[in-house]
Formats: sequence, structure tokens, C-alpha cells
Amino acid sequence: MPAYDFRCKRCENKFTVRISISERDKVRCPECDSSSVQQLFTPFAVTVKSGDSHSCDLSCGSKTKFG
Repeated sequence: MPAYDFRCKRCENKFTVRISISERDKVRCPECDSSSVQQLFTPFAVTVKSGDSHSCDLSCGSKTKFG
């Protein structure tokens, strides 16, 4: 099951829950029990390997341009 990061709009608590994608709208803050939560989208890293044994690490927010 995937993990999702949330922030409570009421108490500002940040938390992670493991739920199915269909249950994301049912999430409540574990601190104040508010249903007013916002899903956070965090950056992630991707490693790309080419056939010539060179690799390139990419990260969201990178200013590298290709092409």
C-alpha cells in the first residue's frame, strides 16, 4: 500500500499514512482529528542509466536542461 504525506490545515501537523488511493479523501489528522487535511507532494530522485555505463541522477526541481 502506498504512503502519502499530509498536512493538517487546522493544527499544521505533518503526518504520513499508508492507505489505498481510493481512501485518500477519508484521511483525518491524528493529532486533532480534523478532516481538513492537504496532501503534500514531496520531490523525489530518479536515476537514469544508459547503455554506455554512464548514469545520470535527476531530481525534481533540477535546473538541468536536456536537448
